[in-house]
Amino acid sequence: MTVLRRLDLGRLTLLALVLVGTVAMVTKDRWDWLLGSDEAETRGVDAPTLEIDEDTDREAWLFRVAPDNGSEVRYVVTERLAGSEKSTVGRTTVVGGDILVDVEDPTRSMVGEIVVNVEMFDSDSGLRDKRLRHDFLESTHWPFAHFVTREMAGLPGTLTEGDAVDVSLTGDLTVKETTQTVTFTGTVSLAGDAVTANVAATILGSDFGVGPINIARLAHTDDEIRLEFDLVARRVDASSAVDDLSREVPVTEVAGGAFAEHVQPILEQRCVSCHTSDGPGWSTLAMDSAGDVAVIADDIALVTGAGYMPPWLPSDMGVDLHNDWSLSDEELSTLATWAADGGGLDVSPDTPLVARTQLIEPIDRDQVLVPDAYTGSLDQPDDYRCLVYEVDDPEGDGNWITGFAFEPDQTAVVHHAIVYRVPAAARAEVDSMNGADGEPGWTCFGLSGLRSDGVYSIAGWTPGQSPGIYPDGVGIHLEPGDLLVNQIHYHYDHETPADASAIVLQTATTAEVAAGMRSIQRDTYLTPAEIPCTPDEDGPSCRRDEVLREIGLKYGAEAALIPAFINSQCTGPNDQYGELDGTVGYSSCDLDASDEGTIFSVLGHMHEFGAAYRMTLNPDTSDELVLLDIPTWSFEWQLDYQPIDDIRIERTDTVRFECWWDRTLAHMEEPRYITWNEGTIDEMCFSSIAVIPDP
Repeated sequence: MTVLRRLDLGRLTLLALVLVGTVAMVTKDRWDWLLGSDEAETRGVDAPTLEIDEDTDREAWLFRVAPDNGSEVRYVVTERLAGSEKSTVGRTTVVGGDILVDVEDPTRSMVGEIVVNVEMFDSDSGLRDKRLRHDFLESTHWPFAHFVTREMAGLPGTLTEGDAVDVSLTGDLTVKETTQTVTFTGTVSLAGDAVTANVAATILGSDFGVGPINIARLAHTDDEIRLEFDLVARRVDASSAVDDLSREVPVTEVAGGAFAEHVQPILEQRCVSCHTSDGPGWSTLAMDSAGDVAVIADDIALVTGAGYMPPWLPSDMGVDLHNDWSLSDEELSTLATWAADGGGLDVSPDTPLVARTQLIEPIDRDQVLVPDAYTGSLDQPDDYRCLVYEVDDPEGDGNWITGFAFEPDQTAVVHHAIVYRVPAAARAEVDSMNGADGEPGWTCFGLSGLRSDGVYSIAGWTPGQSPGIYPDGVGIHLEPGDLLVNQIHYHYDHETPADASAIVLQTATTAEVAAGMRSIQRDTYLTPAEIPCTPDEDGPSCRRDEVLREIGLKYGAEAALIPAFINSQCTGPNDQYGELDGTVGYSSCDLDASDEGTIFSVLGHMHEFGAAYRMTLNPDTSDELVLLDIPTWSFEWQLDYQPIDDIRIERTDTVRFECWWDRTLAHMEEPRYITWNEGTIDEMCFSSIAVIPDP
């Protein structure tokens, strides 16, 4: 395995998620690059050649664009990276194609197919380059873009050597699997044995599934992308061989510099336990040796300096929480200085990095439950499927679950999951629904779809969550014959891989049960989500009633009633929903606590328009306590947060839940009223509080 393949710079965007134990991806468009190698699948690619018609008396000259012959293709996009706005430029010189010039009648000249190796785009940030290649361009699968000219305008009847002629080229631009008609404008000139073409076009990244890019707390780009082609074509014989456009991404050289005394200890304390061989994050980003990290020094400094990594979203407004991954100011300064000085080494690049601490408490894998694999359909991009998990009970006396983990199988399509305890008495209903449509499980928008008594949620998983391990003497009790039903939200873009996501259970020993167990309570709270179109937006989907009609058609009539039900249950200082402050929507809800005892963990959940979140116990009183404040939301990091101090909650207490959304944070094909519902283009303000009851 090459250094390049092991040091996947773009994968730093998920480094923090791996630190907490589970790598979770959202959609194929956004995360599929994590699942493949760094090497393009296509090899031996060249640009199709043009042939000179030897049966005509007209004189025609053949010119060829070849890699690294002075040609350059660029993208230019406005980017806000780590708080600074600038125009970012990426370049590649690996481009090929033919130009046929009719000397007697230049208007009959031709431009052949232009092929660009997008795998080779290079900018001033390796992190950005990797992200573009594998996250948006998906160049491990589609390493080449193509432009086929269908129409040329502006060519004169005669050629004057050295003159720049204004032209336009209209044709088909193909990026990944998408082809769109694009017009490039600029100049073309003939001088000696070379034709020079300088043309450009502005496209929308969303038209090709490559933007706009939005990485919460790190990077945002405009949807508009300017493509600039500076092509140099040299005159060749018709029999000349064409150049292979395949290339290997070059390996970064490591310079000398200070590392061992200050930088190495930070990495070995904070990162290496997950990112060494056989660690949970090694396949995402290898930190086996000093050389592995030296080549990504700039990107480590960027993402840590921006506060994007390590992944700690809560602010100091809330209570102190366990597992705070944030770096100290001194540690941040050390990493930044090291990178600014060149990110070099004063040890051999082969020096192994050794974990000094273990950051993840492993769960005992007493039971690993795997369902029958389910395959969805592109006809249902947002698919909610309930899958059945049989629980082992060899003694016939049930189980106490003391730890729980969800391990997504097809991470590119698994969006989130909610696990339900189903009593043995519901077995007949489960059997009647399971596999009735020819696939394991059943469709279950909303809840589990089961009508039997005793069905309730006991656990959930959202991107970023690590295994949950309960305190001694605390767990979830499953009676004999109980089973688990897991409602998994799949989101499909291009593929529908068969998924068999696993549930891992840590169970209590006989001695632990004999000593006495308490059953943890996990309560959910729902807050309205109503985000209308801005005054500048218009269209049929800006009408709330039209959106609810669409929701009813996609997810069933009950789904269309959810927003009104949640609105009716909510009280608080702000009960006027559906108002905007610019592009930002806001909602709050004061709800009575459902259980009493000691708070074990708190969770907030929103979708991709989420901007900020807050949970407050007993607001507007002398006992007010902010349980969780996330000033900058990120869909990729939705953790169960555990307070350090014991915090008691009573049924007489009030909890305020607040959510903010920003319509600009996710791309919409057309303006849309956003309301509470199941799809990724819908929103939620979902909260959970896990409570340990009194003995």
